[in-house]
Order: sequence, then C-alpha cells, then structure tokens
Amino acid sequence: MAVLESIRRRGGIIAIAIIGLAVLVLVIGDSISPEGSRVRSSDIAKVGGKTLSVHQFQIKLNEITSGYQRQFGHLDEQMSDMVHEQAWRDFIDEELMQQAYARIGLTVSALEFRDIIFGFNPPPILRQIQAFSNPQTGEFDRNALREFLNYKDSDPNYAADWLFLERSILDDRYRQKYNELIGKGIFVPDFMAENENHEQNRTVDFDYIVQGYDIIADSLIVVTNNDLKAYYQKNINRWQQTASRDIEFVVFNVVPSAEDRIAAQEWIENIRSDFEESADPFQFIRINTRLAADTRFLTREQLPLQVIDLFDQPVGAMSVPYQDGETFKLARLVKSENRPDSINVRQIVLVPKAQTQASYNEAVILSDSIKTAIEQGADFAMLAAQYSADTNTANVGGVVGWMYDFNVQGSEMESLFDMARGEVSAFTFPGQGVIVMQVTERGAEVKKVQIATLQRDILPSVQTEDLIFSQASAFSVENRSEKQFNDAVAEQNLFKRTATRLGENDRQIPGFASARQIVRWAYNAKQGEVSDVFTLDNNSTHIVAILKNIHKKGFAPMDDVIVEIDMNVRREKKGEQIAAQLSEAAQNAQSFFELANSLNLPIETANGITFSTFSIPGAAGIEPELIAVATNAFEGNISRPVKGFNGVYLFTVNQIVEPDEISIQQARERLAITYFNRTMPEAMEALRKAANIKDMRSKFTF
Repeated sequence: MAVLESIRRRGGIIAIAIIGLAVLVLVIGDSISPEGSRVRSSDIAKVGGKTLSVHQFQIKLNEITSGYQRQFGHLDEQMSDMVHEQAWRDFIDEELMQQAYARIGLTVSALEFRDIIFGFNPPPILRQIQAFSNPQTGEFDRNALREFLNYKDSDPNYAADWLFLERSILDDRYRQKYNELIGKGIFVPDFMAENENHEQNRTVDFDYIVQGYDIIADSLIVVTNNDLKAYYQKNINRWQQTASRDIEFVVFNVVPSAEDRIAAQEWIENIRSDFEESADPFQFIRINTRLAADTRFLTREQLPLQVIDLFDQPVGAMSVPYQDGETFKLARLVKSENRPDSINVRQIVLVPKAQTQASYNEAVILSDSIKTAIEQGADFAMLAAQYSADTNTANVGGVVGWMYDFNVQGSEMESLFDMARGEVSAFTFPGQGVIVMQVTERGAEVKKVQIATLQRDILPSVQTEDLIFSQASAFSVENRSEKQFNDAVAEQNLFKRTATRLGENDRQIPGFASARQIVRWAYNAKQGEVSDVFTLDNNSTHIVAILKNIHKKGFAPMDDVIVEIDMNVRREKKGEQIAAQLSEAAQNAQSFFELANSLNLPIETANGITFSTFSIPGAAGIEPELIAVATNAFEGNISRPVKGFNGVYLFTVNQIVEPDEISIQQARERLAITYFNRTMPEAMEALRKAANIKDMRSKFTF
C-alpha cells in the first residue's frame, strides 16, 4: 500500500515520533538550588512542582526536528534554533495541559477516539493525507484508514507514524474539550454589552488645540534628586525586568589574504591547459573541484557577460580566466545546439505500495509495461486514470502542461528536452517511485550553448586562518581588564559591537545567529571579565567579548533608567506649567475660536472619534488620554487641559452621536466571540504563571 510514502510526500505533516536519544552533551554534577532543594544533573525544567528530565525534552526535540527535516531537508543553525524554541514551548505546554486535565478529571475514551477518526467530520490532519483519500473523488476514505490501522503493527515505521498521528488527534481533542469547558463559563452581562456598544459606536466630533512641550526649554526646568526618586518609586512597575546580560565584543573575521588570492589565480591559470584538453570537461570539473557541474543549455542573453563571446565560437573554445566575486573562473564551450525553450508533457506517477525494495521493483516493472503499451498505441489518458497516484493530473489525462527548460535543467528529467514529439520515457527515483512521461509538443527551437565552467574559490589558507586566530588569541590574553580591552580596541582601530539584554537561554547576538556559547559564558562570568576566543560560523569568525553589565531579575536600578526618568519628569513639569497657562486663557475666552487666537494656536478638527479609536487625525496622532477624555465629554464646553504625549490639549465637542439600542445585542455577540477566542491563549498564560516554571536549559549545550 502507498500509505507511508504518501504520508511522507505530503511534506512535514508526519514526523517520526521517537528516534534514538542523542547522547547528552554536558554532564553536570548535582547542585543545590537557592531554595535548598536538590537539583539532579538531568533536570531541565520544573513545572507545577513536577521535575522534567533532559531525556524527556530530547525526545520532543528529536521529534520536531525530524518533522522539519522531512519538510525542509538540512536545517541551518538559525532554523535549528527556531526548532529548539518550538520544541521547548510544546514540551512545557504539554506538561501544563496534562496537569490541568488530571486536576479536573478530563479524559478521552477509546470509544470517543474511534468516533473522532471514523465519524462524520474526521480530523483535518487525516483528511490532508493523500493515502487516506479516494483516488477518484479526493474525499476522505475510511476504508483506507482501516487498512492502514490493520497493517501498521507489521511495520515499525508505520507504527511510529500512527503514534504521532494519534497523539496529535488526542491533543487537539483534549484542548477542544478544555476550551469548551472554559467557554461555557463565558457570560456577557448587560453593563459590559452597553459599555462595549458605547466604546465602539458612540462618536464625537471635536476641535482641539495643542501647545507642545518644546515651547519651554529643558534648561528652564529644575529637576531635583527627590523629584527623580519620587517618580521612580511611583512608576517602579514600569521597570520590572528579567535577568539579562550586556556584553561588548570585537570580531576577527577570517578572510583571504593577498597571498591567498594570488594562489587561487595561479591555480586556475596552471590548470587551463589540462581543462582545455580534457575529453569530458564536466567530469574534469567534478574531479578537480568536487562541485556539481552546471550542464544547462543557455541562450546568449542568459550567459554571464564574461563568457558571452563564446556563444559565436566553435565548440572547444575557451575563455580567459576571470574573477567573479570571490571566485576565479575558466569557461569552455562544450555544445552548441538548437533546442526548445519549452515542451508539453503528460505523466503517470507510480508509487510503491509499501516502502520496500520489492514494492519499488514492482513499480519499475509496471512502468516498463505501461511505457511499452503507450508506444504500441494504448490510450495514455486511460492508463493515467487507472494507475497514476497523482490525482491532480490523473483526472485530466495525465496532462502536466508546458514545462520550461530552466525548471528541469540539472535534474533527473533534463533529458526530456532531448526527446522527440510522442516519445515516452520512464524516470526512476529509487525508493520513491517511477514517473512515465511523454512529450506531446515541442516549443520553437532557438540556439543554445552548453558551457563548462571551472572555478576556484578565493578562500583563506590554513596559514591565514592560524594567523587571524593567533591575533584574536593575543588580544584576549593581553587585555584582561576593561581598561585594557577598550585601550586595545582604540589602538588597533577595531570596531566594538554591543549585545544588550541577553536572556539566559538566548542563542543569538546581533550579527550572529548561533552564539549560544557566548551567552553561556556571559552568565558564568563576572562583570568586567574578558572572555577567551569564541569561534563561530564554521571557523570563519573569532570573537572576544567582555561582560559589561549584569541585570538581575526584579526592578531595574534607578541609575539604569535615569535618562528616561529625567525626560519624563521634565515633561510633567512642563505640562503643569503649560496646563496652568491654558486654564487661565480658557477662563478669559468667550469662545474656542477666541481662545485659539489668543494663544496663537491653529484649530485642528477630529471627526467620528470613538473610545476605541487608535489615532487622532492632524497634529495629535496617538494620544489615548485625549481620546478617553474627549469621548466622554459634554457637548459645547471648553475642556480642562489634557496632558498627552506630544503636548497639552484643550478641546470642545461639536457633536455627539449616540449608538442605537440594536447595537447592544451586536456588541454582546461580538464580546462573547472575542472572549471565547481568548480563552485558550489566556488560559495557557494563566497556567504558566501559576505553575512557577523553572527553566534549567542553560545547564546544557544543545
């Protein structure tokens, strides 16, 4: 059966649930936590009083990594870091939810699970799998699922795939039931519906004037230490912080020297004659560079400018060596032919019934029979409908449509463009299947050439790598204090970079996607300590860092936020002075127009403003205080001064439009939907806070 391969071809839907545990990295002896409880070396998290081991997390990490690898292939460092964070969130959230389900006795019985997968509305994850679909209709096929379940225990891979599916379906069902339980408790009382209706639908039109804070110079405002301390204490919650570190660092990039460039150029020049005389230039490239040769046929317009003259030369002609970026290249004309840019094709896709060599061999034999039958005049469309696993083309006679040469050049199907009209060929993909293809039309032919390009990258030599590493090492060894570090940076004309507010589990610093080792060092270093050399990016970069600041969990010290405090205090004092001036002017004015003229301020107009409005047109912009006061003011009066972000405001309401009663019911329904949609995210956040999660990942090097 084609279940497994079809599942996997759908791209990352299924992951192998359990693969062998990785050998774990860092062995740390037992330690005592600040609370006095013993922490085992294998502990990685504590959730709701329950300790979780690194082995459990490794299973989750391997599972999710496997899924991404199936979808994207090789994962670079940045992608691996993203996968790590997703695995951690899933790992913690799953434990939180399991504890929550246990507390309330929530279960999903075997009978209920069977109803889920075979019921009227099967889970989306099952409907998306082609192997569980009817080939003719594309609809979910319960018999195909039953066949898979009957067969899965005979193959460990099938069993692992179903384990992942089963867990996903159960997790969705548990969350659905939990969410519904919370949702049943949602009730929108009359006063909330009325407030919502008022905030969303009661509109005001008003005129306003604003006196900016910059009318008073900062030098005219006296700010005392007591002012700063009072503001800090009053607003201390604004400066709540998690533990973090600030570092400064210098980078020693490993780049090719002048000698390395000369060596690369000499290599390409010395090998020219051998390349010119080689019987198979593409084989010569593969042997001498270990790179895949580019065998594409190109038009004149597609050729690089450096080799465009070869287009009109005889086969065998050579270019002169040339530099393209950080590479020296040498080109040779291999072929010159008239070829179509496009071909019209149709196909029959054959997939092994099982992931075994025997099943694959059966597919190959079947493809030979189909190919022969077509060559003898059999109806291609009927064969496609009968045998093709690709339902998208099987239902339309196997027609793929027009294919362009740049889409297949360099692939297994490049030879399609060498096939004559009506010719049939079978393309095998070991372990995956076979595609029988026929060319039905060939596009207009144009002259194209095939160029073999030999290249030599300009890379740092071992000597250059050693030299730059020794420079970084010398910098680290000779500059162990903060003063020495800064003096050396200035003397050597180095560029000092910064990375601020690094969290304990961060994996990046600015400019470097995978710098976990530097973050780990920062949390074990003392303030002012200079690091040894860190090597990143496959030995292409060396970094020496200094720990600049240690920020402890709690509230930021006043000195760390003194600039912000000083600015805010000055603005408050300016606001008080401006508000007093505006109040006095308002008392003496007979109208809002007269008031604006007396202050020499332009009148701005804002129409259709509700309590929920984000921004006011004109000079105001984002001013929540002004919006809140104006939408609850009476019509016709000149307001009290309102201190905003950009200045102090006075306004007068010209018109108020009250909402109708019908809108109250709409507001009630809107609120109910909003609150229901928030239940799961906010429930999760509440569970996280209540569980007092302790993250101990920093002990390990993942």
